[in-house]
Amino acid sequence: MIIVCDQCKTRFRLEDSAVNREIFKARCAKCHHIFVVDRRPPDETPLVLQEEQILPDANYKILTICNQKGGVAKTSTCINLGAALTLHGKRVLLVDFDVQANLSDQLGVSGKRSFYDVLSMESTSELSKVILRVEPNLFCLPSNNKMALLPKNCLSKKGFERILGEHLRRVASFFDYVLIDTPPSLDFFTINALMASDFAIITTQAEYLALKGVGHVENIIDVLRQKTGHQLDYKILINMYEPENTASQAVCRALKRRYPAHIFATEVTRDVKVQESQILRSSVIRYDPKASASRQYLALADEILRFQT
Repeated sequence: MIIVCDQCKTRFRLEDSAVNREIFKARCAKCHHIFVVDRRPPDETPLVLQEEQILPDANYKILTICNQKGGVAKTSTCINLGAALTLHGKRVLLVDFDVQANLSDQLGVSGKRSFYDVLSMESTSELSKVILRVEPNLFCLPSNNKMALLPKNCLSKKGFERILGEHLRRVASFFDYVLIDTPPSLDFFTINALMASDFAIITTQAEYLALKGVGHVENIIDVLRQKTGHQLDYKILINMYEPENTASQAVCRALKRRYPAHIFATEVTRDVKVQESQILRSSVIRYDPKASASRQYLALADEILRFQT
């Protein structure tokens, strides 16, 4: 087996019999950097549904993860909340609805077919082949660079803001939860995601600029409600929280005062295990079930299951 240091890119030959674990840490003999090695083969099994497997009255929930500001852990929340829900026996679809395709990259399915390719597919069976299994009971509809063409091709069409929802409904009943990852903007992609959803999770850091981003999302949800009649509730998730930081404490208190009915009880603290799991293209729950972030995402899943049932 060949392993590569992710810092200096030095390659080493390691006998397969030397390590009996699928995931392990190694120290580079050249630069002394400690990195993680993942020996698991990628799992990209297509879903492949038939028309008779789609249940029109199934009780599925579609949730959008959003914030106008970047760097607030939208993608990490999507992946780890999805993984946490699967531990409750739920079947979960993650939708990468961001041209940057960070979610697809973190799950090891970047460069595959995306929602853009779905637009030309008429049969459910053909559409479902784009959806890939990435972990047990966890599936992904990837993104790719073609997604940049979506606004140009769709904005002139009547009802463009409902395109994602119309196509998701063709497969959503196979799942218990659909989680949509969105870009750091309130454009075509986020509006489509919100219109497709039953609920929005606004992720934010406990910092001033992220606080402003929450207000922008709240405003767009109100506008969509007034103009389209789409009733969409939301809650705010405080992420990458640093409880020992005085400024973070102050912003956290401000959020709770301003949005008393719209704050998750769960707060996700900053945890290096999340970054390590991203290197492995895995959820932190699968990488280190004992990590603080793993416990917190499991608690978030418990909250969602309580008010979404």
